[in-house]
Amino acid sequence: MGDRNFDDLAHRFRKRIYGGLKGDIRLAVLNRDLAPVLAEGSRALKVVDAGGGQGQFALDLAAAGHRVFLADISTEMLAQAGELVAERQLQDRVTLLQRPLQELPALPEVGGADLVLCHAVLEWLAEPRTAVGYLRDLLRPGGYLSLTFYNRRGLEYRLLQRGSFRQLDRNIDSGHWGGHPGSLTPQNPLLREWVGDWLAQAGLSVVAHSGIRCFSDFMETPIREGLPATAVVEKELAYSRVDPYRQLARYIHLLCRR
Repeated sequence: MGDRNFDDLAHRFRKRIYGGLKGDIRLAVLNRDLAPVLAEGSRALKVVDAGGGQGQFALDLAAAGHRVFLADISTEMLAQAGELVAERQLQDRVTLLQRPLQELPALPEVGGADLVLCHAVLEWLAEPRTAVGYLRDLLRPGGYLSLTFYNRRGLEYRLLQRGSFRQLDRNIDSGHWGGHPGSLTPQNPLLREWVGDWLAQAGLSVVAHSGIRCFSDFMETPIREGLPATAVVEKELAYSRVDPYRQLARYIHLLCRR
C-alpha cells in the first residue's frame, strides 16, 4: 500500500473538506491554536505546507505576509492551488512544489522553516511514523509543526454509534480502514498515543492539543443544519480542548515545537 495521491478526488476537497461548516470549524481551531506562534514576532515567517493540497490555510498565511512553500504529489491539487494563488495575487509569496513529503528535507530552499504545516496527510501515508522525522528535519531549532491527523477513536465511535460492529472488527483485524476508491475515509487513521510517541522520539514537544469536530459530526443532520453555523463553531471551540470530547474528535490538531 503506497501513499495516497488525490488527483482523482481533487475536485471534491474544496467542498467536502474546506467548505461549509466543516471548514469553518477546522479554520477556527487552527487559527486559535496558531495565534501565539504568529504573534511571536513582527517578521515574516518561512512556512512549509507538506502535502498542502489546495493550500487554503497556507494561502491565508501568505496573504498575511509570510513566505510559503506549498508541496504536494498531486498535479490536480497543485493546479487548483495555483488558481487560488493567481486569484489572490500571491505569486511573489508562494512557491508550488510537486514533491512528496519525504523528499522535502533534501531541498535547500525549504529547510530551516519557522512553521511546518502537515494537515490531514499522515493518515494517507504507508509509513506515517517515518514521516514525522522528515517534518522535524524541515524545522529550524525552535520552529513549530502544526500537525492534524484523522483520529481513529472518532471513527471507531462513529461505527459503534451506527451499530457497524462487523465492519469495525473487520477493520481492526485487517488494519485497513479506507472505504471504496472514491472515499475520503483514510486508509490509516491514527491513535493520539501513537503520534505522541513518534513526536517525542523525533525531539518534538507538544505545546497545544485540540480536537477538530468533536461533536458536530455525531449530531443528527436536521438538528445540525437547523442551528446557526456560528453557534456550532463557538461550541466546537469551547469543547475542543476538553476531554473526553476531543478524544472523539474527527481530527486531532497537535502544535509541536522543535
